Amino acid sequence: MNTAENTPGTPVLAARRISIQDRYSMERLRDLTLELYKGDVAALIGASEPGKRLLLRCLDLLDQPEGGNMEVNGEPVMWRHGGADRARKSIGMVFSRESVFRNLSVMGNMLIAPSDKSDEDEWLIQERAKKLLKFAGLSGAADEMPINLTAGQRRRLAVVRALMLQPRILLIEDPGADLPPEEKNEVYALIRAVVKTGMTILFSTRDLDFAREIATRVVFLADGMIREDGTAEQVLDHPKFDRTQTFVRKNTGFYRELNARAFDSYEFEGAVEAFAAGCLIPPERRRKLCDALKNLLVRMIFPHVTRIILTLNADAKTGDVTAVVQYPGTGFDPLSQTSGPDEEAAKAELLASVKSAKYLLPASGKNEVVVTV
Repeated sequence: MNTAENTPGTPVLAARRISIQDRYSMERLRDLTLELYKGDVAALIGASEPGKRLLLRCLDLLDQPEGGNMEVNGEPVMWRHGGADRARKSIGMVFSRESVFRNLSVMGNMLIAPSDKSDEDEWLIQERAKKLLKFAGLSGAADEMPINLTAGQRRRLAVVRALMLQPRILLIEDPGADLPPEEKNEVYALIRAVVKTGMTILFSTRDLDFAREIATRVVFLADGMIREDGTAEQVLDHPKFDRTQTFVRKNTGFYRELNARAFDSYEFEGAVEAFAAGCLIPPERRRKLCDALKNLLVRMIFPHVTRIILTLNADAKTGDVTAVVQYPGTGFDPLSQTSGPDEEAAKAELLASVKSAKYLLPASGKNEVVVTV
């Protein structure tokens, strides 16, 4: 039974049983309901980028659903006679694709959003723009043109520009998409700062580590429907459905399905290097990781097992990288069941270069070797 203490109140933004098909991607939302409440920091995840973008466009009232209805601050959106435009003033939207005006300076971008608010003093608007640029670390770039900014700076500009109208909810499309690691981290730092202000946020993302870090809710979208909606621990660590489990496994850190007969050592090493560099792992530890994996896979496991699944996860605090190797079978432990001098030498080299290595007994037909570098 609901009480005043556990009732979340009126949603800031709600989509109720909406259905719509995107004419370009042919993606479709089906009878979808999503409610966002004050203070929510919700991560929208799922394999379909067009599907997540379509949902964000609907929530931003850019696309009118064919069925169902939208509510902003508890009021139904009236699509005719400018009703959607008026309701949209409570919503800030940041697209991952370029969403700043290239022909306007940084300050010009900030001032264009509230230019039609005749009831607010121009001086107050200017001051708010300056404060937000400082908040984003862009004070020194106020007179610059966007072409002179990095991609990460333009993304930060888009975030604070969306805050100029003082929205009640901020929608962000994949804030780290296609950014170099350092610039992505700067954008993430800005979003963390926005979260601390109490802003209600929904952001789509492929970065499950970032979702796990800041989200109070994680929403999994698949086949045009919300399949799971809960805390990060519920959805990412203990998903209810196989579809969610597969998605989380493939999108957490580094994921590869490897076949010994088609294994390309150079391509593999390059992919591991790229992953570790993206996690800001120092070069020396990256080299040690590659050497440990080649010893484990090529010299110890592949002589006995043809197919494996490898996942890598980096700890941002310690810089440690954990490798998990899964393979079918009834109990082959490469850390103890060596079958020759080369495997013994590989084992000795591996154990001397890693922090820990352990074999886990088969669970559901899967052997696991866990190595931390």
